[in-house]
Amino acid sequence: MGKRMILAVVAVVVVVLAAGCAGTAGPASKGEPIKIGALTPLSGPFTAWGVKVRDGMKFAAQELNQAGGVLGRQVEIVERDDKNSPDEGMTALRGLVEVDGVVALGGMISSGIGLATSGLAEELKVPYFLTMSGSQTILKKSSRYTFRSCLVAAPMNMGPVTAFIKERGYKRVGAIIADYEWGQATREAIEKEIKTLPGLSVQIEVAPVNEQDFTPYLRKLQALNPELLLLLGHPPGNFSAGKQALELGIGQLIIGSWSPPEVWMERVGIGIAGKVVEYSCADLADSNYQKLAGQYYSANKSFFDHNSFSGYAIVKVVADAIKKTGSTDRQAIAKAIREGSFVQPGYAYPLSYTEWGELKQATPILYTFEQGDPGQINPGANWRPKVLFRSPVLPPYVPQE
Repeated sequence: MGKRMILAVVAVVVVVLAAGCAGTAGPASKGEPIKIGALTPLSGPFTAWGVKVRDGMKFAAQELNQAGGVLGRQVEIVERDDKNSPDEGMTALRGLVEVDGVVALGGMISSGIGLATSGLAEELKVPYFLTMSGSQTILKKSSRYTFRSCLVAAPMNMGPVTAFIKERGYKRVGAIIADYEWGQATREAIEKEIKTLPGLSVQIEVAPVNEQDFTPYLRKLQALNPELLLLLGHPPGNFSAGKQALELGIGQLIIGSWSPPEVWMERVGIGIAGKVVEYSCADLADSNYQKLAGQYYSANKSFFDHNSFSGYAIVKVVADAIKKTGSTDRQAIAKAIREGSFVQPGYAYPLSYTEWGELKQATPILYTFEQGDPGQINPGANWRPKVLFRSPVLPPYVPQE
C-alpha cells in the first residue's frame, strides 16, 4: 500500500472514531433533534400514571416544534418502559443517556424505582425529574440533578391533609398503606403529622403492594367508622380499595393517591363522585389550565390530568433552561433549573427548587369529582373536577443526609 493510500485510510479511521466518540459523549450536535427521555412505567401496576406522563411530554414537544423548536432544533421524546423494575429502570436510564444522548429525562412514578434510578442520574450528571416518586429518601442533601415536578416528598403530602382535617373537624381517620417504599414513607408521615393531632383517632392497616382484595383490611376499620379514609399510601390498589370501601360504606370521604381521575371513573364508576378526594399539581379551576386541557383533549382524546401536566411541564422547564443558557450541556441545564424559577400558566405552583431539588413553593390542590358537563376539557364525560381545598405553601422537606 502506498504512503498516500495509508494516510487516506488513517484519516478515514480518525473521522469515524471521532464521530463514534461524539455519538456517545453527550447530547446531539447542533442541528440534530434535542432529545428528552420519558422513563416511566408503560406496563405493570403504574401504567395509568406512566402513559399520562409520556403523552404530556409528547404534547409539549409537539407544541415547541410547531413554534420552531428550541434554539432552532426540534425536540424529540425518547420513551422507555421501566417495567416497574429497578434493574430495568437503571438499564433504560443508562441507555437513554449514553446511547440516545438525551439532555434530560423524567416521568418516574414508583418510589422504589425512583430511589434506584436517581442515584444513577446523579452519577451520570443528567437532569432527572420525578413525577410521582415521593419517598423522602430519594433526594439527598448532595443531590444536584434530581428534581421533583408534581408529587412532593411524602412528609409534605400530609400538610394539605392535616389542614383539611382541621378545617372539616374530623375525629376519626383510617388508612391503608402498601408495604413498599412509598407506603412506609406515607405511614411515617401519618404517624408524625396526623396521629398527633389532639382528639383524633387514627388506625392504619398495611397491605401487600399487589393486593386487590381489600375487604379484610376495610373490615378491620369498620369499628373505627372513619370519616376520612386515606388511600394515599397504596397507589396500585387505591381504585380497588376505593370501590370496596364505597360498597361497604366505609369512609365519608376517600383520599386517593394522586391518581388519574379517568381511571377512577373507569374502575369505580360515577358513584365515586363526591366521595373521592384527589391531589393535583394542576390548578383545575384556572382558565389557563382549562384552555390547555381543551387543546390536549383535541390532540389525545383524554383528560389532561396532573400526570399529563407534569410531563408537559418537565419538557417546558428543560426547554426554558436550554434557551436561557443557550446550551444543551446537561450540567448547564441542571444548574439553570436549580437556580431558576419556572412559571407555567395553569400549574398550581412555580417550579422552583432547593439546592437539592425539592419543590420550594408547592401548594397542592385537593379536589373531588361531581356529576355534570365538563365542557371542552373532557367532552362527552358525565363528571367534572371540583376544587375543594388549596394548600398553603408547604415548607420544603430537608433530607436527613
